[in-house]
Amino acid sequence: MVDPHSKQSKTEGYRSRAAYKLLEIDTKFKIFGKKTKNIVDLGFAPGAWTQVALNKSKARGVEPNILGVDLINCSPPEGSSFIQGDIFSKKTHEEISAHFQGPIQLVLSDMMANTSGIGDNDHYASMELCDGVLLLALKMLQKNGSLVMKFYTGKEDQLLQKRLEKVFHKVHKMKPAACRAESREMYFVCLKKRKDNVAIEEVFDGEEGRV
Repeated sequence: MVDPHSKQSKTEGYRSRAAYKLLEIDTKFKIFGKKTKNIVDLGFAPGAWTQVALNKSKARGVEPNILGVDLINCSPPEGSSFIQGDIFSKKTHEEISAHFQGPIQLVLSDMMANTSGIGDNDHYASMELCDGVLLLALKMLQKNGSLVMKFYTGKEDQLLQKRLEKVFHKVHKMKPAACRAESREMYFVCLKKRKDNVAIEEVFDGEEGRV
């Protein structure tokens, strides 16, 4: 049976079915505002989220500056840019900063580590990626900026949520309808960063040991 979202993505010109997850998130939380210009898309390939960001921005009369980042080399949609890099790399952070030359209003992350089929291992790998995304957001996301981040559910969901709540005024957890029912992926939608410079120690210190 053909997945309806995969079929729809081909009809509507999106590079993957993942587009419909972000479309649903924006419908509910309005993450693309008139002041949302600088956007970084982590785990970019094949580029469907950047396509959504481009369309949503233009519909709101915004000319966006969107940068995709991925370990896999991938051609960006027209109107966006791309760098191949690792978000845990200082060099990649420097390249992102150099591209924008100013604050970022929105961080998107649809990253997921290659799954092993072992639930706990996949969860911890996802948590490590999420920590990397959060560190980048701490450094580069402006006050009142937003973050959308995929994660693989497991024992440390609440620990991650507590970290996010130290940084953002509102943190929502959701599973878009476009996610496959059997998948353990979900999303944190984090709105209104509390301040420009949040110390890493404020977010990661004082936690109980990892499970």
